[in-house]
Amino acid sequence: MMNAPLIIVGAGHAGGRAALTLREEGYTGRLILIGDEAHLPYERPPLSKGLLQGTTDLAGCSLLSSERLAELGIEHIAGNPVSRLEPSQHRLQLADGQWLPYAGLLLATGGRARRLPQEQANVLYLRSHDEALALRSVLNPGTRLVVVGGGFIGLEVAATARGLGCEVTVLEAGSRLAGRVLPPVISQALLDLHREHGVDVRLNVALESIQADAVWLVDGQRLLCDRVVVGIGMQPNIELAAGAGLEVGQGIRVDEYLRTSAPNIYAAGDVCEFRLGGLYQRQETWRNAEAQGRHAALNLLGREVPFETIPGFWSDQYDWGLQTVGVLTPMAISRPLPGGGMLLFCLDADQRLQGACGWAPGNGVAKDIKLCERLITARIALDAATLADPGQSLKHLLRG
Repeated sequence: MMNAPLIIVGAGHAGGRAALTLREEGYTGRLILIGDEAHLPYERPPLSKGLLQGTTDLAGCSLLSSERLAELGIEHIAGNPVSRLEPSQHRLQLADGQWLPYAGLLLATGGRARRLPQEQANVLYLRSHDEALALRSVLNPGTRLVVVGGGFIGLEVAATARGLGCEVTVLEAGSRLAGRVLPPVISQALLDLHREHGVDVRLNVALESIQADAVWLVDGQRLLCDRVVVGIGMQPNIELAAGAGLEVGQGIRVDEYLRTSAPNIYAAGDVCEFRLGGLYQRQETWRNAEAQGRHAALNLLGREVPFETIPGFWSDQYDWGLQTVGVLTPMAISRPLPGGGMLLFCLDADQRLQGACGWAPGNGVAKDIKLCERLITARIALDAATLADPGQSLKHLLRG
C-alpha cells in the first residue's frame, strides 16, 4: 500500500480544507477527493444569507477554483459516490464498481437535511448550494412563507426572506427559539428581534399536515402559504462507516486524534462525533469543519496531534450578530453592551471561564469573544462582579 493514494470521502468544507492542508503541509503523493455534489468544496454559512439574498454566488463561497484544484494535483471525483468501504483491505468501491486502494482515508461525509415523512412539491429544504438556488427562486415580495423549525437555519432563512419582502411565519415545537444551544435570555432576544421585523413566530406548536396552499397545525389552525421551508436539523451520513463496521453513535466516533475505530481512517466535520468534556458530541459549525479538516490532514500525515480546539459558532440575524465560544452552561453572568446587546459569561466551580455568548448589533461582540477565548485558555479565576461591570476591561482581566 506504499504508493496508494490518500483519499477524502466528502468534498464539503471539512474535506476541502483537509485536501488543501495536505498540499500546504508538503504532501506530494496522489490525493483523491470524492464528493456527492458536482461542485467543488464550498462553505455553507452563505447559503442562508448571501446566496439567498443574491449578494454572493458559488464562486464567492468556494474554497478553491477548478484551476487551483488542477494546479494542486487534487483529483476530484463527482457523481460517482463511494458505495462500499473495506477497512481490512484498505480499499473502497465507487458506485460504478471501481475499487480504489488507500494508504489513509478521511471520512468527511457531512449530512443531509432531515426531511418530513411525506414529500410535498411546495416544501423546500436548505442544506446544499442547489437547494439554496431553488429556495432563492421563490423568495419574491409578497410570497407567503412558512418556516418549520426555530433553529439557526430556520431563523436565518426567515430573516433573509423578510429582507426580500416575503410574509414569514416561523413554527417552533419548543418553548423558545434555538432552545437546544442558547441561554433563555438570548432566545428571548432572538424572538423579540424577529417579531420586530414582522415575523409571525409561533412557539409550542406542532405540524399536522401540509397542503398545496396551507399548513395545518395540530390545534386546528390553518395557515395559508405559498411555500414551506423545513429546517429541523441534519441527518449525519454515517451509513458508509456503519456498513464497514466502524464505531458510530450520532456520528462517526473518533479518539482525540480524530481517528476512527479502523486503522488509517479518520473523520472530520459535521459527521464526526468526538469527546468534549468527556461526552461524545457532534458540532455542525463552520469553525468545527475548518479546524477538524486541518487537524485530520495533519494526523493523516502522521503528526499525532490531539484535537483540542475550543468550540464556537456565529449567526447573523438581520443587522444583529450572535457569537459564542466554549461551553455554554445554564448559569451565566450577564454584562450589558452599548446598543442593547449583552455578553454572557459561563464559569465553572473554580470561577474559571468555560464559555461566553455575545449578542450585539453588527459585529460588535467579535473582539470581546476573542478575548473570552483567551480567558478560557488562560484558566484564570475571575470575579463575577467584575465580569458583570461593562466598565471593566476584559483585556485587563487577561493580564491577571
